[in-house]
Amino acid sequence: MKILLLFWSLWFLNFSTRTVLSPLLPVFEKNLGISHALAGSTFLFVALGYTSSLLVAGWLTPRVGFKRSIVFGFAILIGALLCLPFTGTYLHLAFVALFIGLRGGIYIPCALPLLTSSISPDKWGKSIAFHETAASFSILAIPLLAAAAMRLVGWPALIWFLSALCVGMTLVFVFRSPDPRPERELKSPFFRVLRRRDFWIMAALWGLAAAGGLGLYNLIPLFLVNEKGLPIETANTIFGVSRIGGLLVMFLAGFLIDKIGVKRVLLMSLLISGFGTTGIALAEAFPLLVAMLALQATFMPIFFPAGLVAISKMTDFSDRSAFAGATVAVGVIFGTGLAPTLLGLVADARDFQTGIFFQGMLTMAVCLLLPLLGKIQQ
Repeated sequence: MKILLLFWSLWFLNFSTRTVLSPLLPVFEKNLGISHALAGSTFLFVALGYTSSLLVAGWLTPRVGFKRSIVFGFAILIGALLCLPFTGTYLHLAFVALFIGLRGGIYIPCALPLLTSSISPDKWGKSIAFHETAASFSILAIPLLAAAAMRLVGWPALIWFLSALCVGMTLVFVFRSPDPRPERELKSPFFRVLRRRDFWIMAALWGLAAAGGLGLYNLIPLFLVNEKGLPIETANTIFGVSRIGGLLVMFLAGFLIDKIGVKRVLLMSLLISGFGTTGIALAEAFPLLVAMLALQATFMPIFFPAGLVAISKMTDFSDRSAFAGATVAVGVIFGTGLAPTLLGLVADARDFQTGIFFQGMLTMAVCLLLPLLGKIQQ
């Protein structure tokens, strides 16, 4: 249990360094005088850095191990966070975003093998689901912390606080984490993974889920401030409160995965969250908009623990890191990189609602790929 709590804390901090950019985006947009498209493209740089580190992880982990790779990633993260309050131009912001992404991609491909090697397979569903509550808690807490920081002490204080936590938890991880080593191979396991049909299906599912998860999350504050006319503190407060359901459902995710099966949980998550996404675009009444925000945020997060359990059951230890890394890479570059950029372009040309509507429709349509995934061992 102590190991699980340690990895939960690391994942919370890792994820929070990406989620913190979203509630601060209206501030950067105003201070730097940039368009919606340029603001949204910030997350494309995060995605480029994230994807690059995933590719580096495939080369790095066989040589230095999973544990040292995670420590290396957090060292880069801390440096990027310390630079964020000093960004004065769009290029500076893009550069920092690139390095925030660069450190993040190393974590999941290294953490998943460490977790699954420390926990018996019959507990993977509940353990991975608990681990993923860290991301949901981050999505809930960070907008509220950002709103409070902007009212009381200024947003840079939140960045210093996260940086200090990262330093502390990295030191705890160095002394308390196990360190199983992957076997060195002449040929990268990435090549084996890329030849598998189930990888490309899972990558497509993950890409749309990421677009509806962190991708949409990143631009909702801009949508609420610029198109709905809310003050930034109010927008971030409503935005954070709407995430509560996602955190609560994540505690049930492990039970749902074990009870009804991984594929059914994936289907439920994509269908209901896709419906909620279209609802965000179509809602005119403010209470209905808040309800759709809550519905979308409640059911999208459970895709990710179910997806990681599916990956763990479809792979052996030698391929698990590469399969997870490549899948997340596709999700990041499309879902959290290209999708926010495209939404920003659509918003500049027309409005956010149009882009959000079509994203919701695509999220529901991708469910048609689930029967092609084949049987997943329960």
